[in-house]
Amino acid sequence: MKVKTLAIALSLCFLTYADSVAPLQARRLSQNYTSSEYLLSQNLSRMQADPAFAQRSLAIRQKIASQDLDELGVWWQKRNIYDPHKYLLPVILSRLTLPEQYDSHHTWKALLKLERKKSDLYHFRSIFDVRIFFLFREILPPNLESSYHSMLQVPRVLEWDEGGTENHAFMQRASGLALMNGSGWSIGDPRPLKKNEAWLRSQLNKLLTIGQGEFHSSTYYGYSIGGLLNLYDFGKTPELRQIAKAILDWLAVNMAVRLSWGTAGGAESRGGDRGTWNKSELATVAWVWWGDNTNIKSVVESMGNSKARVALLASLSNYRPPAELKAIARKNIALPFRLKASHPSYYGRRNNQFWETFYMTPNYSLGTLLNPRRSYQVKDTINAQYATYKLVVRDPQGKQNAVISLGGTYHHPMATGSSPGDQYIQERGTVIYQLRLNDADENAGVPGRSHLVLPAGYGKPQQYGNWYIWQIEGIWLCARPWGDTINWQGKVSERNEDYQVLAALGKNTAWITDLASRADYPDFASLTRALDHTQIDDTNWDKHGKLGYRSLAGDRLEMTYNSNSGVGRGKINGSDRLLQDWPVVDSPYVQQKLNSGVLDVISPTGQWRLRATPTGPKWEESSLKIKHKIDC
Repeated sequence: MKVKTLAIALSLCFLTYADSVAPLQARRLSQNYTSSEYLLSQNLSRMQADPAFAQRSLAIRQKIASQDLDELGVWWQKRNIYDPHKYLLPVILSRLTLPEQYDSHHTWKALLKLERKKSDLYHFRSIFDVRIFFLFREILPPNLESSYHSMLQVPRVLEWDEGGTENHAFMQRASGLALMNGSGWSIGDPRPLKKNEAWLRSQLNKLLTIGQGEFHSSTYYGYSIGGLLNLYDFGKTPELRQIAKAILDWLAVNMAVRLSWGTAGGAESRGGDRGTWNKSELATVAWVWWGDNTNIKSVVESMGNSKARVALLASLSNYRPPAELKAIARKNIALPFRLKASHPSYYGRRNNQFWETFYMTPNYSLGTLLNPRRSYQVKDTINAQYATYKLVVRDPQGKQNAVISLGGTYHHPMATGSSPGDQYIQERGTVIYQLRLNDADENAGVPGRSHLVLPAGYGKPQQYGNWYIWQIEGIWLCARPWGDTINWQGKVSERNEDYQVLAALGKNTAWITDLASRADYPDFASLTRALDHTQIDDTNWDKHGKLGYRSLAGDRLEMTYNSNSGVGRGKINGSDRLLQDWPVVDSPYVQQKLNSGVLDVISPTGQWRLRATPTGPKWEESSLKIKHKIDC
């Protein structure tokens, strides 16, 4: 079989994998084919073993390929879009995997035109471009092959070590490493290769010692993963591929433990997922890896193209997360469980700069984040992109989880971002929140208001004394606000009409939110009787910012506001909340001590350990056992 014919046959197999993959694999192994062809045949073979994955992959590729490629080519030039490859290359890649539906000559022509118009090598281009090269290098038109070859010659090769934000570096440098290490071509200048190899090792060391600055980013995890998938799939050196796998495993572990029925749960840096499998880049990648095919058509149809194109990379890769993660990601584990974690500053220069609390039950997950910096920046910062309070309530139908936020409105009336002065304390499903403006806050224009924001479809709250109560799927959400004025609005704004808001207005505002299962309190009367037995101590709140509460679950929380910091003084059940030397992550299922170099995963289907060593990452069986008590 000629190489070109074989490559086209491989593409066709993405649709008709069931009967054709096994004999094709056998023919390939009997001949001396290139490593890229072998990797693609491996992927097809794995799809045969997992037809559900293959169906999800096909649905993603068909959705993206259906975009009008010619129209996109006109659109980006009219608007002088600086990163057009991000929009066009996913369509090109998808169409190349579906040659029986799309004219490959036309597709190659569009790619060549794009290269001539915009030759810059940059992050959002690299993750798709490098994958196109390796999957289809045997049928590349000669002028495009020359273009890819020039990417390893001076001056273009020097672009592969460009930096930027964390996800930019993962996209650009890992993809560049794949091309430099796996193409077999000579490199005009070896410095980018050496620099990127050293950088990759440093990133793994950072993750396994202090964690990640762009933690749990529902927007950018998928992009970082895309660059690493290129190196995992196409790198030639086993050591580099092992490092890529180790970082991918680390990211997948952190995705899985917080994933909340299709929503990126918990606090996060750079994102604020409010969808269910379809509204964030992290969630769409998670769907490719761990989703089921119950609502495959509706899930994919409701994905925005910007989310689906990131899932495309996972759908075309040989990488699969460790099998032990599936039960954790799908929450087929004992619930509830607690998790606490610490995170470094954004570029990972210092550890213990952020502290996260997360609680997962069968009906909801709740996460809060402590940010010690009282910052007023609105540019060149990610403060506006933190999710500091996220409640995800499970939709039993699996269609649309409810996502609730609570915080100040310095960055947005949806209570997203880390507003200066936001302070939280959380124990299980209970949170005390305060915002008290100091002089610097007022001079910077921090609004004297805090918002509890939730989907409008759950209607106006019922009131019981000073409590505002919503019935949301399987739980009760009880909110007790303080402020000069308490105001409910049926919609946050004209742009956010699908969300309602309960607002507390005034220089000093505070909230208690408490969650209860409807299985424990089946009606409003039983809930209010339980609220009568909770205790609130606000005698010193007005002057000193001290607030205490004994919750529905019996926990005692206390917070004293700190006007010169982002973190208040807190007590939980009589013990001071101490933040020093928190682990990178600690839960019954995932554990990593600070500066340990060891990540442990304890799943009902098995345990494993990822360890950093001087010679590279090592995987080993873990002797840890699940020590978990369901305590509410």
